[in-house]
Amino acid sequence: MQRSIEILIAGFPGKADVAYLGWSTVALLHLKERLVLLDTSNAGARPMLISALRERDISFSAITDVFLSHLHFDHAANCLLFPGATFHLSWKEWEYANTADDVFVNEGALISLRSFRKHFIEKDGQEIFDGVYAYLTPGHTPGSTSLIGRDDLGTWAFCGDAVKNRSELSGKGVGITLDSQTSNKSICKIKGLANHILPGHDCWLKLENDVVIPEGGNDVTIIFPEGITCCGKSQLTLSID
Repeated sequence: MQRSIEILIAGFPGKADVAYLGWSTVALLHLKERLVLLDTSNAGARPMLISALRERDISFSAITDVFLSHLHFDHAANCLLFPGATFHLSWKEWEYANTADDVFVNEGALISLRSFRKHFIEKDGQEIFDGVYAYLTPGHTPGSTSLIGRDDLGTWAFCGDAVKNRSELSGKGVGITLDSQTSNKSICKIKGLANHILPGHDCWLKLENDVVIPEGGNDVTIIFPEGITCCGKSQLTLSID
């Protein structure tokens, strides 16, 4: 059995006291005659995204579509790599990003997207690909959108930051949101639509009788410059319990 979604860059939760890390999930949705990139991550992840595509012999021009869950810097900074793709995002997010005073909105993405081909999602449950539906899941931003589909392993949801991590999916509180009540409603909505959740900053999570089960590990390695160590180590691996 196969998943129709392949993770290209694994998301990881957390922030530093000096900056937001923005280590977000990027995935590839394999459909008949379409290759759909799900979010594009931050500018710092650009070399990793390029390498991930090259390892799979996928050119930028082979990406037919890009789905953007929202327009924050850690999810939309690499739109410029795919000028030939159609970008799918909610109209409400586009309107919000172009008018609101949100420090997390990626201005570079807006510049690129103004000249790129766009398809705006305006209806909840709108079918944007064959058997794949977009659902409006606001809270983190007013126009945050999740993608719902089905493959051999069940019904999946790609959520962006509507669900950022396992803690949020478990109902332990929502961080970095414009409206926590709306975010909680969106999380409940997603849980009612899918049993395999790919959050914006975590690994695959399986829902089983309302229990959240991580599918695989999630860790990131911090590598220090030559000659610099931390606790005597040249690199540190952070792993989620």
